[in-house]
Amino acid sequence: MQNNKIIYSKTQEKRSFLSSLCSCFDCFKKNPQQMNQYHPEIDTPKSSFIGQRKIIVLDLDETLVHSQFEYFDSFDFTINIAVQSQNFKVYVIVRPGVKKFIEQLNHFYDIIFWTASIKEYAMAVIDYIDPDGKAVERLFRDSCTPLKNSFTKDLTKLGRDLKDVIIVDNSVFSFIMNPENGLKINDFFYDKYDKELESILPFLIWISQLSDLRPIQNRYKEFLNRKKLEKKNDEQQIIYGLSKTVSIQRKKINQKSFIKTLTEHIANRGKVGKDDTNESEKETFEIINSY
Repeated sequence: MQNNKIIYSKTQEKRSFLSSLCSCFDCFKKNPQQMNQYHPEIDTPKSSFIGQRKIIVLDLDETLVHSQFEYFDSFDFTINIAVQSQNFKVYVIVRPGVKKFIEQLNHFYDIIFWTASIKEYAMAVIDYIDPDGKAVERLFRDSCTPLKNSFTKDLTKLGRDLKDVIIVDNSVFSFIMNPENGLKINDFFYDKYDKELESILPFLIWISQLSDLRPIQNRYKEFLNRKKLEKKNDEQQIIYGLSKTVSIQRKKINQKSFIKTLTEHIANRGKVGKDDTNESEKETFEIINSY
């Protein structure tokens, strides 16, 4: 994947062409003396549920989507952006289950999209994956904090108690300033059968009910262990149920075989006295009703 020209490369050592280009574009818009200054705090996200619902911060690149300049067959949509009078066409593939993921999270969280990519690109991506505008806020590179020649996301800028904030990102560097609040997920590139979002959704719903989300990675391990234990118990119950069913069926089969054999034996006794026949039938009746 190192040969791909990614929109926003999160590795510190290597940066993509477009990432560098966008950085240069930002330089033209800013005073050079302000380049290394800490970004001012952003506004607190607006929500009618402030104080009740948790905040979930969702990254874009390699978390919810993957973008590149080169054409590839499985792309979902394209974006045309102009940077410094140059036009660029970007091919974007969406991680499977994104829209359902956002829709479900909206029932439990105030959603914030926060990316280190430039606004010109990110706005088009968010419009595609969140067409109904469920997110309460969209944040871009200018809200990130420059660190070690890259960008990180300082969650304290959200103006909320960090016990109520979770960030989902494929890079730990993105939440290096608030490590207890980050849930790292696997990178996404081209896999149309990817199940990552479907896999973590039950955990995110479960943790939204806790008074303190932190430390999120430990919470996630706790959740996975609990699910394994529940699965093991369910399997044991199934095995026990099957074993019990087999035992009952075997008992019924043995009963029927015994009754059939006994009945045939009585029938084959031939010509016997009526009293003997009645006694045999009576004996069979008593045996059947004893089971």
